[in-house]
Amino acid sequence: MSAARTLSAFMVAVGTTAFLLGGCANAEEQVAGHRYDVSSAYLVPKSDYPFFLPKSQDEGFIFTLNPEAELRQQRSVLVQSRVDVCERANGSGYVSRTVCGPQTVEWQGHGWRRTGDDTWWTYSPDTPAAVDAPFVSCHKMEIEGHPGLCKASLPSGDLLLTISLNDDELPKLRENFQRAVSLLRDWEV
Repeated sequence: MSAARTLSAFMVAVGTTAFLLGGCANAEEQVAGHRYDVSSAYLVPKSDYPFFLPKSQDEGFIFTLNPEAELRQQRSVLVQSRVDVCERANGSGYVSRTVCGPQTVEWQGHGWRRTGDDTWWTYSPDTPAAVDAPFVSCHKMEIEGHPGLCKASLPSGDLLLTISLNDDELPKLRENFQRAVSLLRDWEV
């Protein structure tokens, strides 16, 4: 084999490796003055966002809590600025009652009270102070294996984390929240 062909094969191998590694590179995300170096294995690209979620860099980002799981079992976390969300809510909606008020409603370590019907329902912490504080909102899914699709909007300092889950996964919400907060701490630069 000639030296030119060996060098050419080497260059192709180096270029291919660089291309593959480049596809695995982390991405920097910024929210509420925080900077995160998020692994591409976890990050949901903005081009894949549903139409109703934020698109711009300063409005937040979405990551998958468990990218190793089968697609139907993966859970996403939307990370947004708590202040920005509260400004947009402008005193209306359930987010204003749960994460934007002057007093934080404690949700961890309590059971959940369900209100609503079989199509749309919410869960509030089962405490007298949280009678009208629905942290989790759900709707019925007509897909086998999904008892209902829910999202929990939970404060973490100056961030708001919106975690997706199935209705029957509510007992794991605290664990999922703690994992999301832990990942964000690991990624913060």
